[in-house]
Amino acid sequence: MISDEEQALIRRIDSGREFVHIEKLAAIGDRFVGTPGDKAAIVYVTGEFAALGLEIQQTPIRVPTFLNTSETVLSTEATGQSYDAISPYFSPSTPEGGLQAEVVPIIGGQEEDYRDTDIEGKIALLMEVGGGFSMFWLGTFAERAAAHGAVGLIIIHPLPWPYRMSMEAGNSSIANRFCDKRLPALCVSALDGARLMYEIGRGNGRVHMVSETLIEDRDSVVISAFKRGKDVPQQRVGIIGHRDNGIAPGANDNLTGTACMLELARLFADSSSPRGFEFICSTAEEGATPGAWSYCQQHKEDLRANMTALIDVDMVGVGGRICQVERGLWPDCEPLLQPEWLMAMVDDAAEELGFRFGRMTAGWGVAESARFLEIGVPATWLWAPDDPYYHSVEDTPDKINTLSLKGVSDVVALVMWRLANRSD
Repeated sequence: MISDEEQALIRRIDSGREFVHIEKLAAIGDRFVGTPGDKAAIVYVTGEFAALGLEIQQTPIRVPTFLNTSETVLSTEATGQSYDAISPYFSPSTPEGGLQAEVVPIIGGQEEDYRDTDIEGKIALLMEVGGGFSMFWLGTFAERAAAHGAVGLIIIHPLPWPYRMSMEAGNSSIANRFCDKRLPALCVSALDGARLMYEIGRGNGRVHMVSETLIEDRDSVVISAFKRGKDVPQQRVGIIGHRDNGIAPGANDNLTGTACMLELARLFADSSSPRGFEFICSTAEEGATPGAWSYCQQHKEDLRANMTALIDVDMVGVGGRICQVERGLWPDCEPLLQPEWLMAMVDDAAEELGFRFGRMTAGWGVAESARFLEIGVPATWLWAPDDPYYHSVEDTPDKINTLSLKGVSDVVALVMWRLANRSD
């Protein structure tokens, strides 16, 4: 049962404040690692923590980053028909002047799809299925296409806008996350994909494809703020939300998590509990989570000894039922499992508040919670699947369901408060 003290606590959570955070940070635009937008977001979040009187820590990180350095181009040579396209994360540039080559539909991109198909020197056309996640780790598909002689990839996304997926291999190891061969790739929407398929059917399957990208290591920080406990000041309960975006403005992914984290920082800033709280604003989540990995590696012993549990809030304002991702299936690694006791605690709190969270398996791992699990910190991840605006320019603040965000914030606050006050 929710106590009177807990009810009073939850009533203080203000979804209006959360939405203001989302609007202000989304207005910055691109917040990828090391960009001017990232630096502006650091200033904003640090200022919010400082205004609350919290103890602030900035952990320097140097991580791979990906930037488009020019407008992507995809057009049919015979007709000049152009298509709206996005480069996947960590897709290499096309050769100088771009690629001019014939497009060959491969569709699924599995080994059997290449049988009896001449793809040498051509561009493979793949089609996403299942809401855009079946080929999330496109590095694997790029390596396969390259092995058959392809010089590039075009991916058709099933929704009305292209989305930015990853050109990584899907390996959970930070040091080994890229395939040996990566091809220049572009993603187009279902509508443009249909137009392209039509042109291919008419015999106009030769395209001009241009993508200029920059892949380099850049510097940034993971921001932490602490509210120390009264009895065991080093022990704390954590919440993490990443500020970088799949593609600007990244309102749901993941300003919803950032806003929830900032609002709970305000909620607990003047609280008193035996254990304290840590509020983590990370970056470089996009791209196999090297930001969280770097943070965990630098603070491994402290986190292992003193963080009771961590809740990762990532994409909770758009989509279907809120879920805990109970296990992550990296394509080439053993499943990574979240602790049942913590997931049960979250489920129980949700039911007490009138919600029923789901459980699911993620075929691409377990986001930033994975990095804490790997070093021995109990962690869980809250996520709403089936965001149709995922990693697209359509991920704007007006799409956010503030009731969903408020519900998640209520549940997370209740769990964090109970963990901070638990006697064991």
